This record gives sequence, C-alpha cells and structure tokens, in this order.
Amino acid sequence: MLIEDDPDLMRLMSHMLKAAGFEVVQAYGGEDALRKVQTRAPDLILTDLAMPKMSGVEVIHRLKSNPDLQHIPVVAVTAYIWDTIAQAAGGVGVDGFIAKPVTATRLLQEVAKYIPVPGPRAAASPAVTRPK
Repeated sequence: MLIEDDPDLMRLMSHMLKAAGFEVVQAYGGEDALRKVQTRAPDLILTDLAMPKMSGVEVIHRLKSNPDLQHIPVVAVTAYIWDTIAQAAGGVGVDGFIAKPVTATRLLQEVAKYIPVPGPRAAASPAVTRPK
C-alpha cells in the first residue's frame, strides 16, 4: 500500500513499484489508508509523513496500536529524515525510511528488506500480467 497526498509522487512511485511486478493499492491520505487496510491487509505500507488531515505519524501509530495490523511493516517516505517528524515516526514504530526525492533503486532496495521483489513484468503483451 502506498499512502501519499501528492498525485504526481503517487503516480511516480506506483509506476516504479508496478514496473518491478508489485500490485499497488493507492491511498490518498491517512483516512483513506485506514479504511482500505481494514478490507485487505497489505504486505507492506509506504507512507508519506507530512500529509494534511492525518499525518503519517498518526497513521503509523494507529496501525502499530492495532493487534490485527501491527505486524505489517511500515516505511516512511519523507524529505524530513533528520527532522522531529521522523523522530516521532520512530517513536511510534516505523520500520524504515526512504528519503525524498525517491529513486527506483532506493525504493526497491528498501521494499526488498520486507518482501521479495518479483522482477519486471514481461513487456511482450500488455494484456498478459503476472499473477500476484
């Protein structure tokens, strides 16, 4: 699951992950993410920290406080790696960090710490997709 309030960054990161063979569930903000995670728990959550309405820190806190969801690894994607917001994320149980601007290499390296990277999709036919 990718939680991001910036549509351009959402598209970019989703593209990077999908090109590597991942299924991506997009959540535009914390409230949307918490609704979606109840219906289908993802293998990994990547979340922005600085979002309006509900911060990534609050999302992480709620996930890690829920016994049914606390096992899901959460990686913060943020420009504020050394700021107090990152310290707050660490205090509520974030599992990792990715600094913005995000590169495909760095994103996939961090994701691979938690779940196997399936590899790029075959480009032979856009109608053929790999099973998830």
